[in-house]
Amino acid sequence: MAKRRVQAEGIRKDEPAVLPVMGKKFAMFDAPIVGGHCGIATRSAQDSVRVDSRVGANMERTWSCFDCRLDDAEPLCFTAGGTFDPQRLARAYLKIRPTDDAAGGEDDGSMQAFDCVDEMMHHAPGPSVAFILAALDACQTGALVAILGAGPLETLLKAQGLAVIGDLEREAGKHAKVRYLLSATWGRDHIDAGVWERLVVAVAPGPVMDGDPRTPAAGLYDKILDEAGVAALLATPMA
Repeated sequence: MAKRRVQAEGIRKDEPAVLPVMGKKFAMFDAPIVGGHCGIATRSAQDSVRVDSRVGANMERTWSCFDCRLDDAEPLCFTAGGTFDPQRLARAYLKIRPTDDAAGGEDDGSMQAFDCVDEMMHHAPGPSVAFILAALDACQTGALVAILGAGPLETLLKAQGLAVIGDLEREAGKHAKVRYLLSATWGRDHIDAGVWERLVVAVAPGPVMDGDPRTPAAGLYDKILDEAGVAALLATPMA
């Protein structure tokens, strides 16, 4: 049975490490994929557990970008102390500079971030969902949400759709911003049919980016947000 291993310093292999993102605590498990779903917060039906301690635990990366593999670069996805940092990676990917670095530098790290995110989407479903949520909360315009939906999200759904759809459904049920993002992805012909059907259900309440027939929001023209609606939606952080 397929397994995904994420080890934390000082934690037994059978215990979860925890990813802090947007004030939430996502537990990562060394557990088999059960029923096609390897969730952020569950192991299996018979061994379900949620852990809300050890926030910021050091974790071993299960993916590696070109720069880290060949140039021994500093990972953009982890802090110097070894904590997964999806917010930092999201800022680099979306080219959003910290407020105290308005002038910026010659290299904003976006190329390394692009490669890191692509590797993550293919090989690490749990951290990928954490990154998607952090990046979504960092988006300041509808154009950035479209980039996230047509890029990392679509790649993740194609490569790991069965492993992440449950987590995306859960977040979509709580946050209009997530439904808006999910409505922006295409790729129906390359995404598992069952996953696509669940996306359609998840985005149905709206709001949506558009009603294009190639998206899960096909035909939902009455739920499209106008410019003011998009600005208001993105200005509110996900709790």
